Amino acid sequence: MYLQALDTIHVSSVSSENITSGQIFEADDLAGKSLIERGLAIEVDGTPTTKAEPAPASEPDATEATQQPPMANKAGANTRTKSG
Repeated sequence: MYLQALDTIHVSSVSSENITSGQIFEADDLAGKSLIERGLAIEVDGTPTTKAEPAPASEPDATEATQQPPMANKAGANTRTKSG
């Protein structure tokens, strides 16, 4: 059965490496049904892939790029100062 991972999972009977979210892989019926019941994968028609396709990169919003979270030192004090 062919499955698509909904989260990063490790199925030792499929691969010694982690299966990443979105990756299509083949598993036996028992393991596949278990993953589906647990909400970790869905059944798909297709062939397994060796690597998951990278998600398309979205352009960051201009306001998101200019707003930076405050940085703290080891004592917890804010080290970033506001300009303006």
